[in-house]
Amino acid sequence: MVPSAFARMLTSRPSAKLEYWFFKLNAPKVALLVDWIVRRAAGTRDLRISIHSPAGREVLFAPDPPDVSNGPPDLASRHTRWADGPVRWDLALTPASPVIRPQIFPLEQLGVFDMSLVSLPDITFEGRIEHRGQQFEIRADKGMASHYWGRGLPREWWWISANQFPEADIAVECTFLRSHLWGSSFGVSLGYFFFRNGPVARQVISPPARLAVTGSPDYFEVTVSDPSGFRARLKCAGREYGDLGDGIVNTLVGDLDLWEGETLLARAWGTAALERRASSS
Repeated sequence: MVPSAFARMLTSRPSAKLEYWFFKLNAPKVALLVDWIVRRAAGTRDLRISIHSPAGREVLFAPDPPDVSNGPPDLASRHTRWADGPVRWDLALTPASPVIRPQIFPLEQLGVFDMSLVSLPDITFEGRIEHRGQQFEIRADKGMASHYWGRGLPREWWWISANQFPEADIAVECTFLRSHLWGSSFGVSLGYFFFRNGPVARQVISPPARLAVTGSPDYFEVTVSDPSGFRARLKCAGREYGDLGDGIVNTLVGDLDLWEGETLLARAWGTAALERRASSS
């Protein structure tokens, strides 16, 4: 069987000191973010679960995480399950957008930056989630999945992901980060913006595009300027952040206003994933 683009994007990178696989989804009453993490330099692995539901807001670490040194096989098979602890799930995944691979060639191939990534910004989920005994049915609800790897975490970042806009069939993913250069104390700003509006998709990478972020996790704005003339703004408001460790805070129930030029295209209310890692050495 020829592996799908989704399965290929999850392929393990055994030479990487740090490797993450994760998925995120939002449904009417529950939002879930799951990370599988391998820290090869330290010889550790984690399964980290972040959830919002009527049962509460929690960030949990599984006491006996699976060995995903070669990647999470259930994700690659498009059906992920976990049946232990206060958060459980049984979910089928259907990719609904192309896989994106934002990179600056050939700098990434030369190992200039802290990490590389590949992402699928739009996935449809079916199944169920359970949180502390409460059951939530997942029926064609939207989310995403990603895989990143490298020598370590970037110095800082902002991450935005949203694909539940009542006004339109839109998916957005954006990252702005500051990376070390070859692991040194010197840094550089990088980023990408992916935007799908119905059948039309656009991806810009910085550099050469310009991405800038102002504000705090409670309220911040991202501006995107591409040499082609494309302009976008993301106005983000966060609440109920959880501490994921490593200086990272995350919410799955933020608000997002999406602007193209001077036009407000759509609003996501309580369904935007917003994440911030504060500056570190």
